[in-house]
Amino acid sequence: MFARLHVIVSSEDDKEIQMIKDLLLDINPNFSISPSREYDGLKDHSEFYITCDITKEEVQPLLDQLNNDWDGEMDDCICYGFNTKMFHELVYYLGFTLFD
Repeated sequence: MFARLHVIVSSEDDKEIQMIKDLLLDINPNFSISPSREYDGLKDHSEFYITCDITKEEVQPLLDQLNNDWDGEMDDCICYGFNTKMFHELVYYLGFTLFD
């Protein structure tokens, strides 16, 4: 299966964004990570996308590593860092989508 993760970071600092990307690659070295860009929805925030091939059995362990409380179904869910525990405090938002 193909998965996409939308990541919004509470920073525009290249070093901080790279640190978040490195942490994500520690979680799964097979992640393909897009370049980051300024996020228009919030001042001083950046966004990027991750894609990867994943099995259905790998989805829940991955989600558990990234955040402790997702909203939605396992194949289409979101979470916000202001009311949940992210894998890093600079991560503002995660959106996970699984494609068949």
